[in-house]
Amino acid sequence: MTLENLLTSGFIFNEEESLLKYRYKLVNSMFLVGGFIAVPASLMRYFYGEYIAALADTTLAITFFISLLYLRKSRSNFEIVTTIQLSFAFILFSVVILSLPENHVKLLWYALLISVSYMIKGIKGGLLSFTATIFALTLFHTVPQIFPSLNAEINLHLSFSELIMAFLGYTAIAIFNTFATLEQQKSIDNLKNANQKIQLQQKKLHKQLRTYPITNLPNARALNEALQRPLHEPLALITMSIDDYAILADEFGTEYAQKIILQSAKSLRNFTSKNIRLFHVAPYQFSFLLEKTQKEQALAFANNLKNYFEKIYITIENVELSISFSMGIATDNPQKLVVHADTALYEAQREGINNYRLFTEDEQRAQEQRNNIYWNNKIKEIVTQNKLQVYYQPIVENKTGKIHKYEALIRALDKEKVISPFFFIQAAKTRGMLPSITKFVIDQSFQKFANNNLEISINITEEDLKNEYLVSYLSEKTKAYNIHPNRIYLEVLENITSMQTDTIQKQFHQLKELGFGIAIDDFGAEASNLSRLLTYNADIIKIDGMFIKNLDTDKNSIKIVETIVSLAKKLEAKTVAEFVHNEAIYHIVTELGVDFSQGYFFGAPQPELIEGKELLPA
Repeated sequence: MTLENLLTSGFIFNEEESLLKYRYKLVNSMFLVGGFIAVPASLMRYFYGEYIAALADTTLAITFFISLLYLRKSRSNFEIVTTIQLSFAFILFSVVILSLPENHVKLLWYALLISVSYMIKGIKGGLLSFTATIFALTLFHTVPQIFPSLNAEINLHLSFSELIMAFLGYTAIAIFNTFATLEQQKSIDNLKNANQKIQLQQKKLHKQLRTYPITNLPNARALNEALQRPLHEPLALITMSIDDYAILADEFGTEYAQKIILQSAKSLRNFTSKNIRLFHVAPYQFSFLLEKTQKEQALAFANNLKNYFEKIYITIENVELSISFSMGIATDNPQKLVVHADTALYEAQREGINNYRLFTEDEQRAQEQRNNIYWNNKIKEIVTQNKLQVYYQPIVENKTGKIHKYEALIRALDKEKVISPFFFIQAAKTRGMLPSITKFVIDQSFQKFANNNLEISINITEEDLKNEYLVSYLSEKTKAYNIHPNRIYLEVLENITSMQTDTIQKQFHQLKELGFGIAIDDFGAEASNLSRLLTYNADIIKIDGMFIKNLDTDKNSIKIVETIVSLAKKLEAKTVAEFVHNEAIYHIVTELGVDFSQGYFFGAPQPELIEGKELLPA
């Protein structure tokens, strides 16, 4: 049983239906037992010559079996059948009583009939049976007084004292059964009230499990359930993510970020209609489920959303913000709408903010999307089962031509193949597993470099900084492996350093105080804010490979590299040229004053370190 079933399991309680089931089983048992008792009783009556009583017993047995068989096929007529059967039994009991001389037997028959009536028909039926019995006994006593000759023929000899005793006895039985039935009804009422509370709680839990608490919109579970029900095809799903939400949350705080989500949800509700439903599927992700929607209509809807948010501002605490969404659109396959929309969203985010992409099955794009789906499903297995391996690429000091340090690079192992992070790193980010990968790289690299004096560069991510574990984790590991922090350089992308939040600045300051070096990776690849270099006091600036790979043919690249080198020297930072893939480029970067080089000219990333420090031929 799942947690949801455990929380919401209850019972559908209907008072009449519950009593009907109870009485139905009781009557079936009584009809069966009564029939088997009446058969030998009738045989005994015949044997002793009591033919009228024998005939009554036989008739009673037949009616019991007929009623039993009839109710098996038609339970809906239960009330009618039992009423007729009890009335018929009352008549036959009276016949038997009139034909037998024993008064105590007469009293037992009617006592049993009254109790059975209470059990089967409730208080009204029991009181009716009680009244009919009193009336019959009174009649049996008074008729012989009026017609003395009749008494001699049918043995009516019920005395006044016997009549009074019978009245008292039956009254006691009626009172007892009335109170017993009332107590039973009270228990049923209590059960009904308790069940109403359970059902109310069920509804609350059901709603909570299918509602996102911040916005009160249906959540991802509700979306999946909606897709399982019959819908008006064709369908489309648009999954959208607030761009730069993490930066906004870090900059303004979680409470402020939640207000952004609330205002976004409020605006998105304006786009809902009878065939368009909105879901809040993740902390800063929403989905529109569109029924009766063709592919072209879905694209037009996404474009309208894009244009709408480009024109409006969201006002929070008297501050106007412009927000945008990245959107993934999926159509055609109802069973895979969620997965395909997530994949399309991932592709839109890769290409920048404020984009939307349609999931397609076309050639190369289809293969890329299939790869995205595969790695989104595979990454958890890779990380949790340690199907990772660290590769090391040498970084050469240009003046000496010797290996000065290495960069640690992560690889995945899948089906005996070594997989580049290009394929799985975004999936790891989506699944929140980047910190686990970074810790793996730190552990493996420290173990490898514990027995040498080389320096090592390790890439850290935005998620590592958000989790705020680096300072304590790195301190612990340097002590465990006896590695001085000044041998460790932490490489961060230039766009990460653009997130100038107090939390991130504090971490960089603490790491620098401990002796760790800071390297800005891929510098120049994006719109660089040069003030960030001063803010984070970088020790190394790694020049993006896009400016290095064509140095031997592109004069503009030479000018850019010269500028970066000049800036770095003024900031007293070292420079590293990435993507040095031939000797000509190596000589150019050396002449331009770049301190270190990294690239396939010196060595590809591999699991083991290159033997010896001399790398270039003499």
